[in-house]
Amino acid sequence: MKPHEIVETEGTLPKQVLPTIDLYMDQVIQLFEQHYGKMKRSDDETILTKTMINNYAKGKLFHPVKNKKYTNEHLMLLSLIYEMKGLLSINDIKETLRPLNESDEGFSLEDFYDAYQVQKEQNMQAFEAQAETLLANVRKSETNGIQQSLAIASAVHMSHLFQRLAEQLIDEGK
Repeated sequence: MKPHEIVETEGTLPKQVLPTIDLYMDQVIQLFEQHYGKMKRSDDETILTKTMINNYAKGKLFHPVKNKKYTNEHLMLLSLIYEMKGLLSINDIKETLRPLNESDEGFSLEDFYDAYQVQKEQNMQAFEAQAETLLANVRKSETNGIQQSLAIASAVHMSHLFQRLAEQLIDEGK
């Protein structure tokens, strides 16, 4: 696999696909399957379930749902939760989203989400460059299996460093 192929399979929920009407839970799950489904490693993986959404609601990771319908703000927050849950604990996610959920009327979650989407694009470009360098070492090596193991260990280490950075930022914000 090439880095650009990984970037191409990166799921996202762009603001322009958010519906103009509020959605019921089943519709939310369907929307997330459509936009994040390409990130699955296998067909039996689930992107989002009713239990997950209910747990996020009970944990107060987003503001209460009215009439069993989810607004675009809920969808944007659920998207952020989905993208964070692979590396952060639910408590860390809650702490990260707290300023967004407790902000005053002068704050625009849409503007924040737009800025996040721009940042994601920049992150994917930086990833592509770094991953290409890492993979070049695997390709030119005669001990391909060993170099591949080294590349995997290195990628995991970079992920771990970024996870620790995120955790430090969360702890500093408390």
